[in-house]
Amino acid sequence: MLNDLRFAFRMIASHRWFSLAVIVTLALGIGINTTVFTLVNAVLFKPVPIPGGERLVVIQQHNPSDPRRESGVSYPEFREYRAQNHTLAGLEAMSGGDAIISEPGNPPERYRLGHISSGLFGMIRTSPILGRDFTAADDQPGAPPVALIGYGVWQSRYAGAKDILGRTVRLNGVPTTIVGVMPEGCKFPNNEEAWVPLAPTAEREDRTQRGLRLFGLLKPGTDLTAARTDFALISARLTQAFPDTNKDLAALVQTFHEAFNGGPIRLVFLLMLGAVGFVLLIACANVANMMLSRAIARRREIAVRAAMGATRWQLVRQLLTESVLLSILGGLLGLGLAAFGVHAFDLATQDVGKPYWVLFTMDWRAFSYFAALSVLSGIVFGLVPALRASRVDLNTAMKDGTPGGGNPGGRLTGALVVLQCALTVVLLAGAGLMIRSFFAAQKLNEFVHPQSIFTARIQLPEQKGERYAEPLARRQFFDRLLPALRALPGVTEVAAAANLPGLGSGQRPLEIEGRPNPDPKQPPRAAMIVQTPNYLATIGVPILRGRGFAETDGDPGKEAVVVSRAFAARHWPDADAVGRRFRFIEDAKPGPWLTVIGVCGDLVQNADEKNAPPLVHLPYRQEPWGWMGLLLRTASDPAALAAPVRRTVQQIDQDLPLYEARTLTTALEKQHWFLNVFGTLFTVFALTGLLMASVGIYAVVAQTTARRTREIGIRMALGATAGGIARLVLARGLTQLLIGLVLGLSGALAVTRVLDHGFLIAISAHDPLVFVSITVLLIAIGVAACWLPARRAARIAPTEALRTE
Repeated sequence: MLNDLRFAFRMIASHRWFSLAVIVTLALGIGINTTVFTLVNAVLFKPVPIPGGERLVVIQQHNPSDPRRESGVSYPEFREYRAQNHTLAGLEAMSGGDAIISEPGNPPERYRLGHISSGLFGMIRTSPILGRDFTAADDQPGAPPVALIGYGVWQSRYAGAKDILGRTVRLNGVPTTIVGVMPEGCKFPNNEEAWVPLAPTAEREDRTQRGLRLFGLLKPGTDLTAARTDFALISARLTQAFPDTNKDLAALVQTFHEAFNGGPIRLVFLLMLGAVGFVLLIACANVANMMLSRAIARRREIAVRAAMGATRWQLVRQLLTESVLLSILGGLLGLGLAAFGVHAFDLATQDVGKPYWVLFTMDWRAFSYFAALSVLSGIVFGLVPALRASRVDLNTAMKDGTPGGGNPGGRLTGALVVLQCALTVVLLAGAGLMIRSFFAAQKLNEFVHPQSIFTARIQLPEQKGERYAEPLARRQFFDRLLPALRALPGVTEVAAAANLPGLGSGQRPLEIEGRPNPDPKQPPRAAMIVQTPNYLATIGVPILRGRGFAETDGDPGKEAVVVSRAFAARHWPDADAVGRRFRFIEDAKPGPWLTVIGVCGDLVQNADEKNAPPLVHLPYRQEPWGWMGLLLRTASDPAALAAPVRRTVQQIDQDLPLYEARTLTTALEKQHWFLNVFGTLFTVFALTGLLMASVGIYAVVAQTTARRTREIGIRMALGATAGGIARLVLARGLTQLLIGLVLGLSGALAVTRVLDHGFLIAISAHDPLVFVSITVLLIAIGVAACWLPARRAARIAPTEALRTE
């Protein structure tokens, strides 16, 4: 083996340009694969960074007959699961929420809040760096309100003050004592920044109130299957004991990653892993063709070795040693590319709300994957050429360089070219669809002009007993706020809406007056936005018929609605919609009849939802929500409005924070960030594959043409024209290209259906423009790659061609 290794190094050094081409090709394939596996590992496989994180499980409930209908756990069920299970070392509960922290002299701010049972941080062995953890006494009804805050809150809001312990703040309007500060980086479980005890209340004791998520640690040596069996038995007992509340409910035990990174997130990362697998296959096919050509050129050398007594195994071992060594060298270069790629992806996703425990760094899994990939790639692309080259016919091989030498390897090289083309088409299709979707998203609602609109969010506390619990209080707040904002310098239009333009909507079932629903279980639906009267004018949506909202629309007896053109066309295609009525159906109860007072232009709110229902607009006085977005149009820089808008809000209510303050352009970019980031990644993968496939086509056609030089000379001597020779050479390459194109398009049409599940906006997964563009691009590049060797062959002088051997 040492002799084989020394000889492999000598061969690499003596054929340095060939070796460099192989190493760079493999570096691209292995580097891209290592990058993506590192990302996938961080999101889907790497344990949460807590002691025993690999044993962490999440317990919820679901309907076994419809697994998509998941629910949380009630407080009584939590107590019973904790008391009866035999497979967990600990079981704790949490419910999420928001915390508005305010105090005199310090502006209010909104943070992510966790209501947790007192043993949660003890179970995950994470202690405060200042103060104390919660105790069982903090969980008791009537206990003094206390809170833990995160390290980031301590530093940003309190500048790391040492006297923070014992300080009383208003947390959601309740005087609360800060008793501890959690370590830097601790935001368990999902970016929480403050925590309060989960004390039992009358509402939580209701078995139908299932707002809890449970976290447990498997006992050492216990697997997930045992825990699922254990909890299934407990949930079955609960169903027998409480049939009214627990019918059709079963425990759902998942790993932490299954619970938090399922659905589209898991799918897109696995799609990336599949895409880069295609890139590696293209690289291996390219290198295999290069190694096969090299092995053909070395037939005489291999024949001499065989004649001197080398066994076939020794020949295969020598050739595989060279290929694996080349692969390892390519892998080392690819490792540097992977480090750069991981860092670039980390920077691109800093502000997209990723969980705190997703750390894009390489660990032993990523390094093991990289090492295995480097070795296996060398075996994959080297094995077939080595087997082919070691099958020596001494009589034929010794005549290498003569007309009898033949043209071995032609079918195999052709098959590899077809494989490269097919895989490249699939990659180009995925990348093309995501990029086209990104640009299509930019063209939605072009009349809005987001660059001149400032937006921000307000959450009015509307729970029972809160100051905005009554609808009248919420209306009065906005009646004071909007005129004050309109008076700010540079502001031309002001409005408030539950959903910002292009950023989603609510949905409700409905009934058209005089047209009862034939199937009450499948009623028509409408997307809806609650808004103040000036909203449509602020964002530039025209009123096509009728009128917009007046200040009194929505008062009792004046229930009104403005419908979109699409809604009117669907429900009253042959009549004027103005004056017509419909009503919403909620929990099988019909609401008041709403009179259509106007028809407006279409506004796309749910671009990522296929077959989204048409949109209607409701007046704020009719449904005064507490969750609202502000929109201010200005002729100056909209970002400069953040500070004056915040001051204006707090002059009306000093405990109300302003959050998500940004331009509408920024809000839309954040909504569609995944198209930009993942579209760019898939484009890099596709272009890398296209480059390697193009080089592969060119190399194979050039090598095949070079081996046929004598044949070309004979043909020309017998009267063949330059055009005929060019067509002869082009025919082989273009045939392989077209076969690969057909196979690739068939595969792409099947694979890209996956992108229809929430990844594409405003286009279909079978968008004809993308597929036609891919076809034209690949044919153009393939023709160019085949034409160059054909043109060179057509210019060969017959006498020179006949002397070549």
